[in-house]
Amino acid sequence: VMGLEGAASSAYFDALALCVPEDIEFNGRSRRPPLDLPNAALSYLYAVLLSECAGALFCAGLEPSLGVLHASTDKRPSLALDLMEEFRPLLVDRTVMALLRSRRLRPEHATISGDGEGVWLDKDGKKALVDGYEATLQRQVKGALPGFAGTWRRHIHHQAQLLGRAIVEPDYRWSGASWR
Repeated sequence: VMGLEGAASSAYFDALALCVPEDIEFNGRSRRPPLDLPNAALSYLYAVLLSECAGALFCAGLEPSLGVLHASTDKRPSLALDLMEEFRPLLVDRTVMALLRSRRLRPEHATISGDGEGVWLDKDGKKALVDGYEATLQRQVKGALPGFAGTWRRHIHHQAQLLGRAIVEPDYRWSGASWR
């Protein structure tokens, strides 16, 4: 399964690269360190979304470090990683691509690290990302979860509650969101 996930991820980021303006370099996913502006932006907002998901799990009475899909380790919130998977393309990837295409996130927002190994966001780049992400999370949506409408932030919290229900109620079938 992990091999299939890796192949799908590679194909996904190759396709995502087609959405980036031509004057901005993006040759697929790179992290630790990110090697270009889109990767720095994705990594930054993935970390923000991860904390959002961990908070939603705490509110639902769940322990974010005990994963279902991601292996539980002492070093990462595995269940929060599980929860954020379904929201990453809709909240982070879409926001980053929109900011790049609208030029609210620009090459001058990226700086090369002191050792020349990676790319980091400057203060203005982080502000543009957080502003765009918050605007996305405040957007009202319906139909993403059956019988539920609200902001994207509320969808994250609601999905955490449904995940908790699936864990404690053996007869409850949780299938994740049915995005349309």
